[in-house]
Amino acid sequence: MNVLIIGASGYIGSAVAAALAKAGHRISALRADVPGDLRDPSSLESAAKGFDLVVHAGPPLGEEADLAGVDALLASGAPLLHTTGAAVLGGGLTDEDSEPDPHPLVSWRAEAERRVLAAGGRVIRPGLVYGNAGGLVRDLLAPKSAERGAGVYIGEPGVRWPVVHVEDLAALYVAVAERAAPGTVWHGMSETVRLDALAGVLGDGRTASWPVEEAAAELGRLADLFTRDQQVSSEKTRRILGWRPAHTSMLGHLLSEGW
Repeated sequence: MNVLIIGASGYIGSAVAAALAKAGHRISALRADVPGDLRDPSSLESAAKGFDLVVHAGPPLGEEADLAGVDALLASGAPLLHTTGAAVLGGGLTDEDSEPDPHPLVSWRAEAERRVLAAGGRVIRPGLVYGNAGGLVRDLLAPKSAERGAGVYIGEPGVRWPVVHVEDLAALYVAVAERAAPGTVWHGMSETVRLDALAGVLGDGRTASWPVEEAAAELGRLADLFTRDQQVSSEKTRRILGWRPAHTSMLGHLLSEGW
């Protein structure tokens, strides 16, 4: 396939581009190879025309820009594989068929998914992505732990999040691109991890709660998202697409890297 990648220079997008190229697909990157700007919907529509698939793994820009971008890509006529995330789901146990209940931080993502699916596109919801020297763990949690002298978690202990290694997530994009039916949702989660247990690894056994109000003063709505306990199943994704994550212990992986 001839594939356009939006966000090809980013953390997830670069891994997806490499995996698709390795699988034999022809890859073009927005801006680097094809003119276009995420904040200019007309340029996105023009950029996407003629591709066999468009993979949107670009950064969220806010409700107006994100929804306008989705509409423009769909108007191009190219099939769209769109990235959202676990934050579009509610707390507790959910799966690929659960109704979205998005956190206020990304409240519009449910509507973005609806538009993509209605047009026959496909959606991938990753969990917390880690590995390969990137992601929220390395960019936020590890520096905050170093600053405080202990691994930090926000609010009360026991909150769980779904997680996935970036290479396993990239493999899922290949599987969805090659085998998934139109109008379908897929989950990129390899396991569920307690955030206070993650803090214990980052803090070498020392942990500390970061009060929600204090964290919110620095992180805004992201702080509250860290208090949403989630158990997100990817069983349907594994069963139908044959997706088999190779990295099944985030904490073990971090320990092996010397955290």
